Amino acid sequence: MKTQITFIIIFLWISINTFAQRHDRPPRDVPEKILQLEKIKLIETLEMDEETTLKFFSRRAEHKKTMDEIADREESLIIQIENILNGDNEASENELKKLIIGVDSIQSELAKSKSEFISSLDDLLTTEQIAKLIVFERRFREELRGVLFRDRKFKNRY
Repeated sequence: MKTQITFIIIFLWISINTFAQRHDRPPRDVPEKILQLEKIKLIETLEMDEETTLKFFSRRAEHKKTMDEIADREESLIIQIENILNGDNEASENELKKLIIGVDSIQSELAKSKSEFISSLDDLLTTEQIAKLIVFERRFREELRGVLFRDRKFKNRY
């Protein structure tokens, strides 16, 4: 597992440094490459056969689409709140409270959707594989965030 994480970090670090040295804009396929890397590492971590892999990623894509739609609604409410706080729009305290309640409700919906997705995997993955998935997703995000922040700190020094 440590070698996999090390590989991810090295890969991302090299990718980021390569793009940082270029003076033009980085290619738009960088997020796609990160997603491909995530898929490859996920397949290795969960040790899935081909049929299970296809079913899993199909279900996961549906889940991600749902999560993106929910997150877009949340972002819309947050933008409305920001506009009110910045003075761009005026609103009463009750309207602001409604927006806050809306954001809270959407965050609960996000958590519920994730929970439902995890529960839906019972027929596809073993309990150990589901546990590995949960750990993998968390660690992958942390590693990616860590690499990106380290790169920003390095750029700010010079």
